[in-house]
Amino acid sequence: MSSLRRQSLLCAALISGAGLAAIPERQPSDSATLQRKEAARRVSETPLAVARPPPTTNLCPGVIGNGTVQLGVAPQGHLYVPCATGTTSSGPYGSTDVGLRYVPTQMEAATLGIPCEGWGVASADLGISGFTSASCGQGNVTVESYSASTTTALSVVRVGNTFRVTHRYTPSSATPLLYQVDVTIENLGAVTVNDLRYTRGIDYDVAPNPFSEYVTLAGLLAPSVVGVNTSPFASVDPLAPHPVLPGPVSAYVDLGPSDQGAHFDFRLGALAPGRTRSFRTYYGAAASEPAALNALSTVGASTYSLGQASWDGTGNPLATTPAPAGTFGALSGQPTTFMYGFSPPTPVTSCTVECRINNPNEVYTVDMLGNQDICFTNGTSQIVTVAVFYNQGQRIEYNCGDYGPGIGNLCDFVPGQDTCNAAVFENICSLPYYSCQ
Repeated sequence: MSSLRRQSLLCAALISGAGLAAIPERQPSDSATLQRKEAARRVSETPLAVARPPPTTNLCPGVIGNGTVQLGVAPQGHLYVPCATGTTSSGPYGSTDVGLRYVPTQMEAATLGIPCEGWGVASADLGISGFTSASCGQGNVTVESYSASTTTALSVVRVGNTFRVTHRYTPSSATPLLYQVDVTIENLGAVTVNDLRYTRGIDYDVAPNPFSEYVTLAGLLAPSVVGVNTSPFASVDPLAPHPVLPGPVSAYVDLGPSDQGAHFDFRLGALAPGRTRSFRTYYGAAASEPAALNALSTVGASTYSLGQASWDGTGNPLATTPAPAGTFGALSGQPTTFMYGFSPPTPVTSCTVECRINNPNEVYTVDMLGNQDICFTNGTSQIVTVAVFYNQGQRIEYNCGDYGPGIGNLCDFVPGQDTCNAAVFENICSLPYYSCQ
């Protein structure tokens, strides 16, 4: 019998369901093996570092940028890096320090005056918190690891023996106007945290009249938002008393002008021991308000703040002396609009069973008898299918299989095309050694 004839008969048998018992399943025999193979697969599919050009030397470690937005990421994860060799920011009170900067105008928003950008995490029910900023308080935070290139930064800290908090800063792939900040909180304790909180605050100081700016806060009716204020120096400890703007309202638009900032308190639900909660935030800047709002909309950050200049549109807003104050800066967003955005954790409500995306030659082959479906390459190679979930447009995939007690089997093997178990996918996403961001 010819090779072509054998392949034709094999394909026909697979489609009809006959002969599937003779095909060995490529499924690991236990959850530990599955996890090792899954980790190896994901590493093997990562592009080799040698394929990328080497980064230039970073004279001020922690200063990262994409050519449009520049951040100064401290080891604790907040925004402030002293940089004596850096470029002096434009406008009055120019500084070489970097927090949040718009490179085209060299306008700096987070380091002039008292740098108070920072974050905090807490268990409101257990009364445990940790928080960090350059000049507005720090407590119960210990750096575990920190690394930074010229474009990315990774901060991992512990909050006592209760939390491990990771902030991963990377350029947004959707727009050059934003930096993506992926936050993961892991419960290191032995008891469930029933009321997880996260706070992020920034003191916006925007030229040409820093210490007198307009601030917009929006998306305030989102379930995760429990409080907002514009105090530039409020503690980022989630358990500290915070001034609260009256509400509920969906937004406060163009508050000011005055010396103010943007401060959000978020509630993130319960977190069991050994599990993680991940969500995505953004920092960025644009040349106008429409450009800033478009960038935030592009990434789906419906809860956000804007920091804008008090400027009447005349004079030179980048000069070292103040330009005339007015509402033009608030209405147009010129010369620069700074922004923070928040996207809440995305629960896995649905997922699908597919072939791997990295090999377009794989053909999904349905098992009509209820055994595991497989993917075929060139009619001979048998590949385990994957479960697929899209998080904010990003494809997340994991091998089908049993991930062990307390987690479960990711795919349901049924007659016809197999189905994905969304609850198991959600369980996997909450484990510290997997990522669904």
